[in-house]
Amino acid sequence: MPESQEYELLDIPGLDNLKIAITPKMRRESGDDTGVRTREWTLTMDMIFIPALFIELFGWYAESERETGTDVGNQLFTSSSIKHSELVVVIPCGRHLATLENKLAGGEKISKVVITRFIRMGLFIELPIQITIFRGCYITMVQQYLDYLIVRLRISKKTVICTAFDQEGFPSGVGMFNVSFIAGETGFSLSDLLELAL
Repeated sequence: MPESQEYELLDIPGLDNLKIAITPKMRRESGDDTGVRTREWTLTMDMIFIPALFIELFGWYAESERETGTDVGNQLFTSSSIKHSELVVVIPCGRHLATLENKLAGGEKISKVVITRFIRMGLFIELPIQITIFRGCYITMVQQYLDYLIVRLRISKKTVICTAFDQEGFPSGVGMFNVSFIAGETGFSLSDLLELAL
């Protein structure tokens, strides 16, 4: 297995030449007896991927942005607002395709979408180093691209939790961020913490 993770670029049809970095397809490397690489990213969307709670995430795109006026000398950005692009995820195709299509057709809300990045410690231990949570989501596009499934969602809230680990695998620090794109507010409220706990 290669020492460093290699990525491929996937063109997303119909999304203005958007290219998403995706993990390479599972393949056996020369001299590798394990047959497959270990997961690095996973995706959870409410209970859509039952019986598994999560699915491997091949790639994703999400961009936070602050709209500002033309006054570059004013760094307070008092008249600006924060916004977010649509979340685009690339996952393997499976029986969840029908569920996602039904959610799209019915305009059903997905309460929580969770993207988790793992690192491997030793042979068997996987530790989450980044968790990104999107809440109040609505699917705007489902596209089958051969073995890939591309899903685009509008989001209402975003939370990012990054954890650092020391050489022995113990947590050494946590960074957190939370924003509501509806209210335009950052920071955690009691209702945010209750939503995250559920």
